[in-house]
Amino acid sequence: MTQIMAHRGPNSSGVQIFADDGVALGHRRLSILDLSERGHQPMADPKEQCWITFNGEIYNYRELRQELETAGFAFRSDTDTEVLLYAYQHWGVACLQKLDGMFAFAIWDRPRQTLFAARDRLGIKPFYYHQGDARLVFASEIKALFASGLVPKAIDYVALHTPALYQASPLTGFQDVSKLPPAHYLTYASGKLSLQSYWQIVPREEQPPLNDAIGHLDELIQKAVAQQMVADVPVGAFLSGGLDSSLLVALMGQHSRQPVTTFTIRYSDADQRFEKMADDSFYARKVAELFGCLHHELTIHPDVADLLPKMVWHLDEPLSDPAAINTYLISKAARDQGILVLLNGMGGDEICGGYRSQLACLLAQKYRAFLPGVARHLIESAVNRLPTATAKGGLRLARWAQRFVSMASQPGEERYALIGMMDAEKYRSLFSWQHIAQQELSQHHHIRNLGSRLNREGLSYLTRMCLADTEVYLPDHNLNYSDKCTMAASVEGRPPLTDHRIVEFMFSLAPDFRIRRLTQKFLLKKVAEKYLPREIIYRPKAPFGAPLRAWIRGGLSEMIGDLLSVESLNRRGIYDSKFIWQLIENDRAGREDNSHLIWRFLCNELWLRAFFS
Repeated sequence: MTQIMAHRGPNSSGVQIFADDGVALGHRRLSILDLSERGHQPMADPKEQCWITFNGEIYNYRELRQELETAGFAFRSDTDTEVLLYAYQHWGVACLQKLDGMFAFAIWDRPRQTLFAARDRLGIKPFYYHQGDARLVFASEIKALFASGLVPKAIDYVALHTPALYQASPLTGFQDVSKLPPAHYLTYASGKLSLQSYWQIVPREEQPPLNDAIGHLDELIQKAVAQQMVADVPVGAFLSGGLDSSLLVALMGQHSRQPVTTFTIRYSDADQRFEKMADDSFYARKVAELFGCLHHELTIHPDVADLLPKMVWHLDEPLSDPAAINTYLISKAARDQGILVLLNGMGGDEICGGYRSQLACLLAQKYRAFLPGVARHLIESAVNRLPTATAKGGLRLARWAQRFVSMASQPGEERYALIGMMDAEKYRSLFSWQHIAQQELSQHHHIRNLGSRLNREGLSYLTRMCLADTEVYLPDHNLNYSDKCTMAASVEGRPPLTDHRIVEFMFSLAPDFRIRRLTQKFLLKKVAEKYLPREIIYRPKAPFGAPLRAWIRGGLSEMIGDLLSVESLNRRGIYDSKFIWQLIENDRAGREDNSHLIWRFLCNELWLRAFFS
């Protein structure tokens, strides 16, 4: 189990077996704090009553250590691991309320014969588990569960028939393998498993004076960045040139005596011709020059046909986002430069209102309110006839217009739930339904998960959208692939904007602190005005993506024809092969933009081959 996750911790490995208890703990160490052998895990207290295996960082460990020393605890290392172990011994479950950080850990409490395990509030660090036959098996990655020989490997077809591009907690795509939800802890004793929540977002929508809000958010982000730069190894940053990463780099410069090391990625002009997005690398260079960074710009021509199967294996779950490749390539470049910790801007869009989809849903409300149905029908018919690509490149505005009219025709809650997913008609047509009974789209677990956030009474539409993104999309998609792909390169990623105090504050505010008129991330941009030029703050948003459409039409075309052949699809029995090839042919002809769906089919087939055949 530890060996198959060696990429997560290349510095050392540890296993502790308690034969009389029927318990074993294992650990792979990526040394970040106290690089000596004193940080070796699994780690025990001096009397060896409690043992811990821990993945993550406790950013306020020094403050907690002072409290624990006052209470009589003597420390043998300068690690946050030892602080966490004694915090549990001193405060019990209440220690979770004191932790600032990202973590997934398990403690074997020998006197109580109880396993206590927990995951951080936002779900930055993964925790997978299997319960069966009076046993519990857990790990940071699913492949380690299977390496134990104790976990049967089977496809969860209900989970796989999701309308989304990822798996919503607790589903993973594997039968009887679950994700511990964010902000939850578990206890396991006498063969019984218990899960409990210890934190949740409580939106309030207050309207403080603007200057007060700016000052408070500024203070919270400053503190988060300062805390997350603490390490005994070199620290750098992802730098896209967008608002979030640029603000973090600006603040990192204030807390570092050395120039900040930054990394950005750019693809060839040929690869980018179908995307027609702003060149992030241009803005990244401007930010790096402004703050005197040691900047590394990677122009790459990846052999995506070779790289994709590797990334699918590292992701564990059937999760299909090409941004995973960017994250891995940047992390690998950082590792090659000796940078073992990278700060990133994950969470800014979900928490602060930065997704185009959020603004589009607000505009769709006005579109439906002011245009009669007949006029909308005429507009939608005309837009849907537009080509989305030519032989020379992609047509971005046509692509966006088709997405807008497609979701604008839906009611408010369904409208947002369907963004990033397929509509109900396409969903029902896509699957062969051989393995499970056909379900209505609204019955799927993923939609129920989103619906519980989107249907919250007494909250604005925007707050409900941001809540759904923060509690579902952020942990199960963005933080998931970010952790897997940085750790695949043996690098630790840290997302300061997901600090729980920032989250709590943003969800205490009225919706116009997120989107005011057409300005998204309004409050965050006001904070950024103290540190960044306006051309960076108010530049058009460019998603952290890869040249997916060029790959689909180029380097992956042969793989698509092979892995997604009619014979292969019929043999697998999950998708309707005729409908799939209609989507592929419409994409190739430029009639529709189905690149994300095709990427999903390809990733899912690679996932099935990696883990099942």
